[in-house]
Amino acid sequence: MATATVTAASTLSWLHSFGGTQNETTKVADKNRVFVVFAQKKAKKTRKIILKEDVEYLGKKGQLLDVKAGYFRNYLLPTGKAQIITSSLLKC
Repeated sequence: MATATVTAASTLSWLHSFGGTQNETTKVADKNRVFVVFAQKKAKKTRKIILKEDVEYLGKKGQLLDVKAGYFRNYLLPTGKAQIITSSLLKC
């Protein structure tokens, strides 16, 4: 019973920190309310790249490809084997 009181008190203090009064937080505890959670925009799963050198099982130097973002970020970029395509690269 003591832990339930502590939990309720900590919840009320947390809600109070958002500018609500004790009366408002009591109402929230008494009624079922729906909280809206805004999700973050999903990251792009592929990247358009140009190969700087031949990569086995992927392509030849100068080839334009779509690869998964993680593969580019974790392997191709650190080893210097590829570069993301920008509009300035396409103009050249």
